[in-house]
Amino acid sequence: MKLNAKKIAKIVTLLITSLLIGFASAQTYSELFMHGTPITIGTAGVKFTNGNDTLTISTGGINSMGTEVTFDNITAIEPGEARTYVQAVNITNTAGATKTINISLYSLTGKLSANFEYLNITLLDGTGAAKGDNITLSGSGNATETQGQQIPNNGVWSVRWIIKAKTTATESDSISVTLRVKVE
Repeated sequence: MKLNAKKIAKIVTLLITSLLIGFASAQTYSELFMHGTPITIGTAGVKFTNGNDTLTISTGGINSMGTEVTFDNITAIEPGEARTYVQAVNITNTAGATKTINISLYSLTGKLSANFEYLNITLLDGTGAAKGDNITLSGSGNATETQGQQIPNNGVWSVRWIIKAKTTATESDSISVTLRVKVE
């Protein structure tokens, strides 16, 4: 059996080429792309709306999206006084489905334990019934949270604030409180 040099060269070339193709195909990959464009801001489905006391205790009021309210006009509380705002603000659900609300303390500054017996925040449903635990801020313990409260679609609930100053409170001292309302 006689092999000529041309045939051997062709076979070797084919072998080398097939090896190169095999290595090259092992190194290939494909690319996929995800495009998130445009990502647009919509309307809040659950938002703050004015309660009976909102305009009394707030000059800044509720922001245009209904996602923040500032109570910056609460009149000074006298030593020993307990002041109640039954509808400090409302929480309104127009999301088209039942939503879960969790309210918790986000920040607190000032001399709470020196000047205040407590600050009690309660979530009230449309009938005025308390929903979940009260958030009670006092010098003697940690704040609780109002967790897992189901507000139905088109539900309008209120947030009640009760603030009680100590009889030994120092004039002009103050506290600042920020609460977080998480909607799921």
